[in-house]
Amino acid sequence: MPGPITPAMAAHAATHLTNLQERLQNLCLHARLPTQDEQLPRLRVINPEATTLSEVISAAPQEGQWLFWWSWGEPIVEVADLTTATDHICRVLAVARRGAA
Repeated sequence: MPGPITPAMAAHAATHLTNLQERLQNLCLHARLPTQDEQLPRLRVINPEATTLSEVISAAPQEGQWLFWWSWGEPIVEVADLTTATDHICRVLAVARRGAA
């Protein structure tokens, strides 16, 4: 994750997170992007079927490449790969279903 946060970096991250937010909302997850001064924006994603299932996603560069990041600091995928990012996030926030016995 990067050191000092510049306004340009925050705006770039917000653009990537807004794109992800739209994709996740189309998949029936709640996603909001609150703004905070002098910090990288973070996308709060909640499963409306089980609101305790939530995650905070960020977007930040690493070695010149922009990635989506889990809240625990592990990269998810490059920001250009929205399909894989939404698949991973949906899987993490999925409600476990019991199979028929």
